[in-house]
Amino acid sequence: MTTLAQLSALERLLDDPSPVVRKAVIEGVKSAGTDGVLWLEKLSTDKNLGSYAQSLLGDLRTSESAAHSFLNYINAGKMDLEEACLLLERVIHPSLPVNAYAAELDRLTARTRELIAEPLDTKEKCRLLCRVIFGEEGYRGAERSFAAPDSSLLSRVMSTKRGIPISLCIIFLLVARRLNLPVEPVGLPGRFMVGVFTGRTPFYIDCYQGGTFRTRAEVQLLLLDNHLPADEDFLQPVTVTQTIARCCRNLVSQLEAHGNDRGSRQFVGFVHALEKIDNRA
Repeated sequence: MTTLAQLSALERLLDDPSPVVRKAVIEGVKSAGTDGVLWLEKLSTDKNLGSYAQSLLGDLRTSESAAHSFLNYINAGKMDLEEACLLLERVIHPSLPVNAYAAELDRLTARTRELIAEPLDTKEKCRLLCRVIFGEEGYRGAERSFAAPDSSLLSRVMSTKRGIPISLCIIFLLVARRLNLPVEPVGLPGRFMVGVFTGRTPFYIDCYQGGTFRTRAEVQLLLLDNHLPADEDFLQPVTVTQTIARCCRNLVSQLEAHGNDRGSRQFVGFVHALEKIDNRA
């Protein structure tokens, strides 16, 4: 069993180009189990050794170590939406690389920039972003696979271009933020949306309905039609923590529906951790 002191000694070997040395490092990390992978996770952000640690993690990361990393990230209390989604998905797909989302998000951003001819207001820029994501690229609601866990995981949604409301909204949000658009997540019950609240009149975008623009009154009517109260709190932006908690709740139900009780319980634990963080804020 490799100790933490022995792992520290391996640190000096991470950048050694020798295949023999690399194999020895891998065996040492494997021997340490989850502690070894978590040690590498910490080193993955080091400016000198990060790239070497990341190259090893793809082969060594396990669902258990990914769950530890995600929980540590939650408890740290500062959450970035893109990074949180990546760490969440690694619990199910541990080998997911650090740049799993970047290429697609950057491509959607670049295409939208091509269409923007200034001056345009925020609403018109959002319309162009909808044109790219839901028109040109064909992202749609995953009606047939709504209960499938893959419809909640961004890398799978990007691959199939089918997702549930929140996963489609997150993709929209991540591209919008690359474009410096003031778009916020809105946690409506039963239909996650995004909204813009910087102008005199807020507006909402229903990503599950192909980027349909909705007024405040239309959203309230949608709630009433679904026998839900048109509560003002439902119409307000939610935090990144609340957004990730909603993702985890969806996965609880989806994993349970697919007979993965252990995975479902694991995500229940993440929900509880996220709720504690949100209550402290």
